Parts: sequence; structure tokens; C-alpha cells
Amino acid sequence: MIFLSIGLPSCFAEWCEGVTTRLVQQALGPVETAGADTIEQFALAVIKAGSPHLVVVSRQTAGRLWEALAQANKAIVVVLDDPRLALENLVVRHGLDFLEATRIVAKSCAAVVSCASIPGALILRAATDGTSPVATTEAIARHLSLGVSEADITNILEGLGPWPRLQEVAGWWDSLKDSERVLATGALEPYVVHLAGGDLVPITWERELFFISEGAHEEARQSASRPADITGRPRYVVLGPYISLPPGSWSATVALGFSEGAAEMSYIVEVITDARLVHVRIEPGKQRFVEVNLNFSLTEPHVITIGVYIERAAFDGRLALGHVIVTPHAGPRAETRDYFASALGA
Repeated sequence: MIFLSIGLPSCFAEWCEGVTTRLVQQALGPVETAGADTIEQFALAVIKAGSPHLVVVSRQTAGRLWEALAQANKAIVVVLDDPRLALENLVVRHGLDFLEATRIVAKSCAAVVSCASIPGALILRAATDGTSPVATTEAIARHLSLGVSEADITNILEGLGPWPRLQEVAGWWDSLKDSERVLATGALEPYVVHLAGGDLVPITWERELFFISEGAHEEARQSASRPADITGRPRYVVLGPYISLPPGSWSATVALGFSEGAAEMSYIVEVITDARLVHVRIEPGKQRFVEVNLNFSLTEPHVITIGVYIERAAFDGRLALGHVIVTPHAGPRAETRDYFASALGA
């Protein structure tokens, strides 16, 4: 049998995944764990499994794997936590680079927000379910139809070691550099609000999350924290942030700045997933600062790439990315849809 646990990369999610694995082992026998965020990774994990039971852990569920789960109506566990605590976990406990950790948590936020609405999902919240290890373990066992006794649960919890105490966001967060807090806040704070029950507000991807390509350094991805020298052949001058968004209608506002020479060139600004979703051609001319607006829709959570492509060879000039703001668009109100159906026979 296959069991799925989806969650942010936080201490509480790791604890829940350990509990799930031990529950399956206690109730059914030998079990393995594997990570999978795509349908291809999921299929490979199933093929390679050497035990009759498999717990699949997913941090960045996207694409066809999410679509398959949404259609399967399968019992899964979805673990929600404060994204800032997940970031601390990756940076402090796992030693990841701050920028890459922010990217991972942002992708994970889009995944858990999308998976929380899947039929058959047990939603566990660190703020509430993180206060009682026994009740949480019982809830997982019950949801996955795993028959275990009270004694089994006691043994499982003792074997897992210390219960992950509820963490406080302050402290480590306050110790960050101002630039780090700004970057993480833009990418993660909208999900903090949304996971607490609020609406999903615009998300800001700062320039540090993107990469630039310069003719003399094509092999090395360099941070877009500084302007790019556009000298050289036609190419993508800016690419990134390689972060997922949940399904829905979105608009992206891309803030770009140009030196005098760069402003005379023409560019394609586009949004890409597996294919190009939307693109706009711009010729800045006398405009040195341009905001490009791109509207697109996603039917499933997907990794997004914003690309700025220079159309012809350049002999001089610099291009700078300011930031990208992605804004979710709500669909028509229920009463508006009812009006359309009544008035137009839709």
C-alpha cells in the first residue's frame, strides 16, 4: 500500500512523517519512505520500492502528481506550519543557503495550499495539532485506517524521541539581516496570512531570487542582485525565480530598468511553465524604467519561470530587474455567476 504525507519542510511536518511511517510499520509490516514531488518521481519511487508498503513524502507537489491526487480521492496527510519556521528549519538545522531555502519553502507553500483542498486530505496544523502528540498520532492512524492500540501509540511516540515543541517565530527571525527579512517576507508572508485563514495577497519575488546571464559568464548562474551586462548574442538575460504558484488566475508585474544603450534594444518578457503561457514584446526607447504586466492562468500548481529575452545582439548596455509581484485574481462572485446563468442561459 502507498501512503502520502505532504507538508512544509518544518520540524512538525518531519515529526508527522516519522509517525506515519511507524504507524504503517506497526499496523501492516515492513515499510519504506521516499520523496516525490512529480508524477515521474512518484512512479520511480513505487517501481524501486523493495517493501510491500511505501510512505511517499512530498514537499513541493506540483503538476500531474497534484492532478492525480485531486482525482484519486485518496486519504492523504497534509501538514501546515508557519513558513518562517520551515525556513528556519532548513537554514539552521539542515544548513541550506538562505536564498535556496527561501525558494524551497515558497514552492512548498504553493504545494500545501493546493493540496489542502484535495478530497480525502487530513489537515494537521502545527498551531493546534502540535499541542498533543497522542491525539495527533491517533488522528493519522484513524484517517489512514491503520489499526493500532494505545500501547502501540505509546511505543511509537517513545521511539520517535522528543515531541517537537511549538516554536516561536521571533528570535531567529529578528536576528536576520534586513535584506533577508525583506526577501523572505515578500515570498512567504502572503502564505503565512493565507494559511491562518486569510485571503492570498500579492506575492513579491525580489531580484535576488532571479538569475542573470552575461556573455562572458554563460556557464555560471549569477544572482540578479545587480544589473546584467547585455553585451553579446540574443539570449535570456534574466530567468527565475523557479518558484511554484497555486492554481488560479494570476498577473505578474515585472519591474525592469535599462541603461541608455539597453533601452534602444527590444525584448520579450514571458511567463513559462512546461510551455510559454504568455509573452509581451517591449521596446523601452526613451523609457528607462518599465513595468511589464502579464496575465496567465494555472490549472494545477506549477513552477513558474519569468524570462527576459533580448532579441538581437547587443554591443553595450545594462539591464536591471527590480522585482516581480504576482497577484492572484479571484473569480466572479457567486451572485455574479448566478446572474450570468440566469440572464444568459449559461
